[in-house]
Amino acid sequence: MSLPLNTLEYDLDLVTDNVVYGNLSLTSTNELVALLFDEVDAVTELDAAGIGDENDEDLYPEIRKGSLYWLEESKEAMEFVDQLVDEINVGFFDLDISDNAIEYQYTIYNNPTDHYDWHQDFYDDDDDEFVRTLSISVCLSSSELYDGAEFFIKDGNDLNVRTFKMQYGDFIVFPSTCEHRVNMLREGERISLVIWYGHYR
Repeated sequence: MSLPLNTLEYDLDLVTDNVVYGNLSLTSTNELVALLFDEVDAVTELDAAGIGDENDEDLYPEIRKGSLYWLEESKEAMEFVDQLVDEINVGFFDLDISDNAIEYQYTIYNNPTDHYDWHQDFYDDDDDEFVRTLSISVCLSSSELYDGAEFFIKDGNDLNVRTFKMQYGDFIVFPSTCEHRVNMLREGERISLVIWYGHYR
């Protein structure tokens, strides 16, 4: 079933209480990449994708290793994904994402052993002012261009782990309290757009 959303077209492949997995049409994916191009093309230095402040010496590479860039200028691209997440949330999750997303992360795994171990995007005891309630990851790399870096997510309990080898334009939307991980990259490059939605306390 193809679902038009303004200029956004996508299919849904899996829907559970915790996971909505689908793929943007090729046209929509290309449009999203084009909207990101100017900002991403101008990037001269990426940040280390660690845990905590990049200025800290301890970035815990055993937990997370990769590179990232915080998008700030690609407003149309952000609105493009915001519309998708709003539609998915209304249709399946009904979580509080009443405040605009504040973090748009362009994430790159391109070195062997890049990975992100089991984690949640928000924990109940987090004291952050912004409460992350819904997360999305959109793959911007062809699966033929990388090996490894599969996306794992616990769907309801520790024993029900779903695994996705994400393709160009694939996306996964899930509550930010769901535990998930990215397996170690073996070769190639996997690029994704990661965004968190929620509300202020």
